[in-house]
Amino acid sequence: MHSRMCVCANLIRTAAMNYLLDSGVQWGEAPAVKGVRDAAVELLHALVAVHAEVFAGCKPLLDKTLGILVEGLIDTFLSLFHENKTKDLRSLDANGFCQLMLELEYFETILNPYFTPDARESLTALQGDLLEKATESVTETIETPRHHRRTTRGSEDALSDDRQQGMTVSPDDLIALAQQYSSELLQAELERTRINTACFVETFPLDSVPESAVAAYASFRGSMDSPSRNFRGSQSVGSPGFSRQRRK
Repeated sequence: MHSRMCVCANLIRTAAMNYLLDSGVQWGEAPAVKGVRDAAVELLHALVAVHAEVFAGCKPLLDKTLGILVEGLIDTFLSLFHENKTKDLRSLDANGFCQLMLELEYFETILNPYFTPDARESLTALQGDLLEKATESVTETIETPRHHRRTTRGSEDALSDDRQQGMTVSPDDLIALAQQYSSELLQAELERTRINTACFVETFPLDSVPESAVAAYASFRGSMDSPSRNFRGSQSVGSPGFSRQRRK
């Protein structure tokens, strides 16, 4: 069981890295938010694969196993953020912030039955870190002459009035934008991708899920014989809580 958990943890970490760092998005110049990206759904497919394996082999351990892995996933996001906040995540514009916040809420909604108190605490810390990074990045962008940077459409357009007036953008402004996208897009995206994640809310036969999820399951089965690596995502990262009054 321990060796299987190590394999699962490594798969989840790899999926998290692909989602956050290798999905082709430059977070400082992110495109307009149009919904949940394919990369987010593909990340969930890794958990679908684990769900299928544990459900078939040891159903009584399903809740505990998924709880451990979901907690590890959020801790991995935190770890990756801090490892890359001066590299791939050195800048996070309003579009990028809103995109990540939408997808984190998407993950939380779908995986809600498996969210432990520690996972929720880590998620709150991650949201706070993203808010702080986005506030700093957007403020720096406002202070940079327009011809020195590439303009992206979407969330940043909603901040154009503040830019023209030379005002700074507050955390509350960014939170309001993220909440607006959530209210407009989240429910529709949950419905659009329901078949991809139905196993988390009901028993769903593997032959009814998309081919990409089946492929993830096959990859998972094949990796059972591979050497495991250390799961670095379990490292805790101390971060202040996420709140509307986080910054002075």
